[in-house]
Order: sequence, then structure tokens, then C-alpha cells
Amino acid sequence: MSVLEKRVISVDEMELRDGDATNGAAQAYAEGLGVVYDREVELFEGYLEKIRSGALSRSVNGDEEIKSYIDHDLARILATTRSKPPLELSDTPQGLRFKAPIPPTSYGNDLIVNLKRRNIRGASFAFRVDDGGDIVTRDENGVFHREIISAQLFEVGPVANPAYPQTKAKVSGREELLADAEKRCAVAAASDNGIARSA
Repeated sequence: MSVLEKRVISVDEMELRDGDATNGAAQAYAEGLGVVYDREVELFEGYLEKIRSGALSRSVNGDEEIKSYIDHDLARILATTRSKPPLELSDTPQGLRFKAPIPPTSYGNDLIVNLKRRNIRGASFAFRVDDGGDIVTRDENGVFHREIISAQLFEVGPVANPAYPQTKAKVSGREELLADAEKRCAVAAASDNGIARSA
């Protein structure tokens, strides 16, 4: 699958941070874990997914512009990796962390209030799996397991309603993911290796 995919996770770690003072006011940041590594999560019944540590390292270390929005809303942008100050990304053993400077706008001020009140505790991210960048298998109970090993990150940011506990993720395109997994596992079974990589 080479479509843009989005995930929403409940990390309960979204924080408001103050940085250096600029023009007399301290720069506020939304900071948290945007992508969890090496933890299998149930996207929906019968379909588990995990993102391998390092799967997004090309994006973290690359020159492509990555953006941070509130709730995926293009009208409420926080920063990009090319902004001044920029969106900061870092790979950690737990996952990909982000630190997004909050602009002095009405929605930025609303975000600060909501972070202080802990109304916002989740994160979302958008990515596209590289060709050959994931592996899909099916276990003896018919459950699909997808491991993402290489992908391009496009967006990461805070969300108000992660909708699921930490062990689950919200996913769009359920039917497409399931159809792709079915097809790839059928091809893999026919080739006797049982491992299905994306084309």
C-alpha cells in the first residue's frame, strides 16, 4: 500500500513546555510521543500493527518538510521542520518524539489552555509506507500482523480526542487495509514463505 495513512494514539504524555524568551515572551511548545515503536496495537478486530524502531529515521534525518497540525486541521498549523522556530523530531527507544512551537494565534492560545488542563493527551501522525516497507503475516487464528519497517512521515501533532486507549489506534481505510492483507497473504501462502511484503 502506498497511500497516505493516519493513526491516532492515546499516549497520555502530551505536555506544555516553555522555551527561551523571544521578544519578552517565552516560546511555548507542545511536546510528546507522536509514534510508538515496537508495540503491536490492534487497529481493529483481527488486525494488529506495529512500527519497527527506526522505520521513520529517514524522515527524521532527512530534508523533507514535516508538518505539525492540531487535530490534522490544515487551518491550525503549529510548525514545520522548516519553520522558525522549527518543529523538532527525535528518535528514542520508545518512539518518535516531537516538539512543536505553538504560534501566538487564537488557536495557539486555545491549545496552551487545553494542554494546561490536560484536555489534549493524544497524538496523531500521517505516513506513507515505502515500497517493500512492511511485512504482513497471518497467524493460526486468522489474525493479520503488519510490521512497518520503512515509511515516510508527513505529519505529527497533538489531538484532542484519541478515541482509543493506549493499546489501540484509530485508523481510517479499514476495508483497504484488510483487502490488501488478504491479497498479500494469499500470494505469500502460494509461494510457501508465508511472508508478504508490500510491492
